[in-house]
Amino acid sequence: MFITKLKYFQIIVFFLLFTIIGCNTTGKKNKNVTKKYNACALIDSSEMTQDVSLLNKATIIAPLEVMVVQCANGYEYAMHNYDFNPVIGSELNKFENIKVKPFPYKTLMGVTYQGVFDQKYCSPIIEKVNVDFLVLTKFDKRYGELNSGKMKWGYELKIVNTETLEQIKTINAHDLNDYEAIEKHIEDNIEKLKTDIERIK
Repeated sequence: MFITKLKYFQIIVFFLLFTIIGCNTTGKKNKNVTKKYNACALIDSSEMTQDVSLLNKATIIAPLEVMVVQCANGYEYAMHNYDFNPVIGSELNKFENIKVKPFPYKTLMGVTYQGVFDQKYCSPIIEKVNVDFLVLTKFDKRYGELNSGKMKWGYELKIVNTETLEQIKTINAHDLNDYEAIEKHIEDNIEKLKTDIERIK
């Protein structure tokens, strides 16, 4: 009888020990699962941070690249130091979303760019340069028509989308009293030129 009680006691102790050990193992497993979960959460959050930063980079829009073509009738004007193209370039460059590329004389050697004031003559230029838009410029009169005493000044600009060849007229002015008034008009209206460029992108 004593031996039977002892065997029952041993079995009960064995089950108790097994249960205690089992509980501790389960606790360790739960801790390991929690650690793994936390590690995964850390990895996922870092990946999410990278994804968000990549998304932010993707949403930063590349600037529109613009080139101001040599003034269509500006040769004689330039000989007398009248050239408003640099003013257009420097004013447009003040906008973060626009980058004005310098006129590439070397690249365009042999290409007719003098006298161009319409999109139908732009294809040879577009083939050689990689920009989004061309700004075409001209004075509103030939230099020889200017009469020194009663001289009135003016200019006109057009924008050409190099991909679609869409063309629009943009800022212009006429009957100004002097050349400096052209530069001032461009500075005062550069926002309109920028808006027109964005409109046909």
